[in-house]
Amino acid sequence: MKKDSLSIHFGEAFMDLVSIVIVMVIGNFVGWMFAMYVKDALPGLIGHLVISSIGAFIAGYLTQRFLPETETVGFMGAAFIGAIFLLCLVRFNKWR
Repeated sequence: MKKDSLSIHFGEAFMDLVSIVIVMVIGNFVGWMFAMYVKDALPGLIGHLVISSIGAFIAGYLTQRFLPETETVGFMGAAFIGAIFLLCLVRFNKWR
């Protein structure tokens, strides 16, 4: 990924516009699937979409920060896992 004018810089890490769009699409897909799978939907569909997008963004940022040579597939995998992780973390916290 090249650094250009359409990128967000966080110190040494950066995310260009395409990376941000990929992360948001993956996060929204995971949130929608999670909302379809979990029928009681404590935070609701919008809550699932927001939480999963935040998880995907955090995982994407951390991937770019600590593994800058990661290809797109690894970046997308990290965003997918991050979205699922944050959704499960919020879900299990509400069960207590």
